Amino acid sequence: MSNHPATAISAAATHGSELAATVQTAGQVATVALIVTIAVGFYLFTCLIWPFGKCRRCKGAGKFKSPFGRAYRHCPRCQGSGLRVRLGRHVINHIRAVHGAGDNTTSKGKR
Repeated sequence: MSNHPATAISAAATHGSELAATVQTAGQVATVALIVTIAVGFYLFTCLIWPFGKCRRCKGAGKFKSPFGRAYRHCPRCQGSGLRVRLGRHVINHIRAVHGAGDNTTSKGKR
Protein backbone atom coordinates (compact mmCIF):
# COMPACT_ATOMS: atom_id res chain seq x y z
CA MET A 1 0.00 0.00 0.00
CA SER A 2 1.07 3.57 -0.53
CA ASN A 3 1.66 6.29 2.00
CA HIS A 4 -0.42 8.82 0.07
CA PRO A 5 -3.80 8.28 1.87
CA ALA A 6 -2.16 8.42 5.30
CA THR A 7 -0.56 11.73 4.41
CA ALA A 8 -3.94 13.16 3.44
CA ILE A 9 -5.49 12.08 6.75
CA SER A 10 -2.68 13.54 8.80
CA ALA A 11 -2.87 16.78 6.80
CA ALA A 12 -6.62 16.97 7.49
CA ALA A 13 -6.05 16.26 11.18
CA THR A 14 -3.45 19.01 11.33
CA HIS A 15 -5.80 21.47 9.62
CA GLY A 16 -8.60 20.62 12.07
CA SER A 17 -6.36 21.18 15.10
CA GLU A 18 -5.32 24.59 13.73
CA LEU A 19 -8.99 25.47 13.39
CA ALA A 20 -9.67 24.33 16.95
CA ALA A 21 -6.70 26.39 18.17
CA THR A 22 -8.00 29.43 16.29
CA VAL A 23 -11.48 29.02 17.78
CA GLN A 24 -10.00 28.62 21.25
CA THR A 25 -7.82 31.70 20.77
CA ALA A 26 -10.80 33.73 19.50
CA GLY A 27 -12.77 32.68 22.58
CA GLN A 28 -9.93 33.76 24.83
CA VAL A 29 -9.69 37.12 23.06
CA ALA A 30 -13.44 37.63 23.45
CA THR A 31 -13.24 36.75 27.14
CA VAL A 32 -10.37 39.17 27.74
CA ALA A 33 -12.20 41.90 25.79
CA LEU A 34 -15.31 41.35 27.92
CA ILE A 35 -13.32 41.50 31.16
CA VAL A 36 -11.55 44.71 30.07
CA THR A 37 -14.86 46.28 29.03
CA ILE A 38 -16.43 45.45 32.39
CA ALA A 39 -13.39 46.80 34.27
CA VAL A 40 -13.39 50.09 32.31
CA GLY A 41 -17.14 50.45 32.82
CA PHE A 42 -16.77 49.87 36.55
CA TYR A 43 -13.93 52.41 36.74
CA LEU A 44 -15.97 55.05 34.90
CA PHE A 45 -18.94 54.34 37.19
CA THR A 46 -16.76 54.86 40.28
CA CYS A 47 -15.38 58.07 38.74
CA LEU A 48 -18.97 59.24 38.28
CA ILE A 49 -19.68 58.69 41.99
CA TRP A 50 -16.27 59.69 43.41
CA PRO A 51 -14.73 62.19 40.95
CA PHE A 52 -11.78 63.17 43.15
CA GLY A 53 -8.74 61.28 44.36
CA LYS A 54 -5.86 62.22 46.61
CA CYS A 55 -3.26 64.58 45.22
CA ARG A 56 -0.21 62.57 44.25
CA ARG A 57 2.31 65.22 45.22
CA CYS A 58 1.15 65.91 48.80
CA LYS A 59 -0.65 62.54 49.27
CA GLY A 60 -3.92 64.29 50.15
CA ALA A 61 -2.56 66.46 52.95
CA GLY A 62 -2.76 69.69 50.94
CA LYS A 63 0.41 71.03 52.47
CA PHE A 64 4.15 70.44 52.72
CA LYS A 65 6.29 70.74 55.80
CA SER A 66 9.47 72.72 55.40
CA PRO A 67 12.67 70.72 55.63
CA PHE A 68 13.90 72.86 58.55
CA GLY A 69 11.52 73.98 61.23
CA ARG A 70 7.78 73.74 61.65
CA ALA A 71 6.51 75.86 58.77
CA TYR A 72 3.99 74.54 56.27
CA ARG A 73 3.11 75.69 52.77
CA HIS A 74 0.23 74.81 50.47
CA CYS A 75 0.74 72.20 47.77
CA PRO A 76 1.17 74.00 44.44
CA ARG A 77 -0.45 71.23 42.42
CA CYS A 78 -3.78 71.03 44.29
CA GLN A 79 -3.68 74.57 45.78
CA GLY A 80 -4.01 73.15 49.28
CA SER A 81 -7.18 71.10 48.73
CA GLY A 82 -5.44 67.71 48.76
CA LEU A 83 -7.64 66.55 45.86
CA ARG A 84 -7.22 65.92 42.15
CA VAL A 85 -9.71 65.09 39.40
CA ARG A 86 -9.44 61.43 38.35
CA LEU A 87 -8.56 60.53 34.76
CA GLY A 88 -11.90 58.79 34.25
CA ARG A 89 -13.75 61.90 35.37
CA HIS A 90 -11.84 63.93 32.78
CA VAL A 91 -13.08 61.44 30.16
CA ILE A 92 -16.68 61.73 31.42
CA ASN A 93 -16.47 65.55 31.41
CA HIS A 94 -15.11 65.52 27.84
CA ILE A 95 -17.89 63.20 26.63
CA ARG A 96 -20.51 65.44 28.26
CA ALA A 97 -18.99 68.58 26.72
CA VAL A 98 -18.92 67.06 23.24
CA HIS A 99 -22.47 65.78 23.58
CA GLY A 100 -23.69 69.12 24.93
CA ALA A 101 -21.99 71.06 22.15
CA GLY A 102 -23.61 68.91 19.49
CA ASP A 103 -27.14 69.01 20.87
CA ASN A 104 -28.36 72.50 20.06
CA THR A 105 -26.12 73.93 17.36
CA THR A 106 -28.08 72.87 14.26
CA SER A 107 -31.60 72.47 15.63
CA LYS A 108 -32.09 75.97 17.11
CA GLY A 109 -33.02 77.76 13.92
CA LYS A 110 -35.10 75.00 12.33
CA ARG A 111 -38.12 74.99 14.68
